[in-house]
Amino acid sequence: MSGTPVTHLAIIPDGNRRWARARGLSVQDGHRAGVAAIDNAIRAAFDVGVEVVTFWWGSPANLTQRAPDEVRGIVGALQEWLESRAPQLLQETQARFEAHGRIEALCPSLLPAIAHATERSGSGPRRVVLLMAYDGRDELREAAAALAGGRAESLEAGLWTGHLPDVDLLLRSGGSAHLSAGFMLWRIAEARLAFLDEPWPAVTTELLRRELEHATGQARRYGR
Repeated sequence: MSGTPVTHLAIIPDGNRRWARARGLSVQDGHRAGVAAIDNAIRAAFDVGVEVVTFWWGSPANLTQRAPDEVRGIVGALQEWLESRAPQLLQETQARFEAHGRIEALCPSLLPAIAHATERSGSGPRRVVLLMAYDGRDELREAAAALAGGRAESLEAGLWTGHLPDVDLLLRSGGSAHLSAGFMLWRIAEARLAFLDEPWPAVTTELLRRELEHATGQARRYGR
């Protein structure tokens, strides 16, 4: 049975703090290094035929329960990326950009930067998706409410990510073999899972390509 290509890659970039502490750096340095690794990951994924790359950069619990200095570091690193490097990357790869989650409620300072990146993104079929202040259970509750209220024709249509293809490969770095915050519950129903020991800033493009090639070589049976 032949393998199936990875069209949608979802990444939980865990391990930024542990990477920093192991090097005697600040937690903020770890988050900056994690955001800096986004560009190479996107290019590596697109180079092997991936069409959608989704990054999850924190749940509501992450943003409300961690130290304020750390949260400012996360938001600041993402804001800098969205304003400076993301537009050029999106134009180079002709990828469209979108962001979902409770961003307006929990990190409104990111909204202008998100708008900046979105307006300057490409127009091709590829997509880069940022999930921020995102919990998959929130997404399902919102979709159910939209369906019940007649604002959506189906549960899937009411999802923030309802227009995206199903996730083919979910990759989590940082050595923790588990999911978090109901991550993309609807979209990962048939996904292959890859748990990496390396913290996110240490995940090289070679390692990412290897995981993508391995996943592509595996066949999914879909219950058959």
